[in-house]
Amino acid sequence: MKNTNALIIIAKFPDADTVKTRLRGKLSDEQRLELYISMLENTVNKLKTIPGVDTFIAYAPSGARTYFSHFGTRLISLDTRDLGINMFNAFKEVFGSGYKKACLVGTDIPDLTGRIILEAFRILNRKDLVFGPASDGGYYLVGMRKLVREIFANVPWSSDQTLEKSLHQAEKFTYTVGFSKTLSDVDTLEDVSNLGLLRN
Repeated sequence: MKNTNALIIIAKFPDADTVKTRLRGKLSDEQRLELYISMLENTVNKLKTIPGVDTFIAYAPSGARTYFSHFGTRLISLDTRDLGINMFNAFKEVFGSGYKKACLVGTDIPDLTGRIILEAFRILNRKDLVFGPASDGGYYLVGMRKLVREIFANVPWSSDQTLEKSLHQAEKFTYTVGFSKTLSDVDTLEDVSNLGLLRN
């Protein structure tokens, strides 16, 4: 029988114009692509075989299916550049397929593990929503046990207020919220250097 938990890894096709753009001018295009591909492959390979969880890659642009098919996961095509809409549509897809709980993560959290994902699903046994806070004020994980649209509305993405605004929306609409552990994502040259993510 199909698992009832779905994990969504949201990803972009490796293109120097769209990935790790905050590092433009600090790393070469080749380095940014190398960094992104390394983190993408590491994330998918760590998380695609979690017991009791079906893993999806939700990818953009929609024409990149051939590239992402080599990872051997289920795939969801995304067709806008709006992160909030893309995340909502990915959740809508898995809930529409019959999954009872779903979590979504990005590809730039080197310390993310299957154990953390399983803990997030356990939190959803008693909470409507779960967030994995990132140390910069955003979040690396969001999960829900029913389709929720409101937490993706009126949120400034990629800012130090992303989590705060999402929590405000959750409170406004009376959803219960739990948290997994705080982790660091990779957005700055210092992050890259501290984690030793690029070859010298």
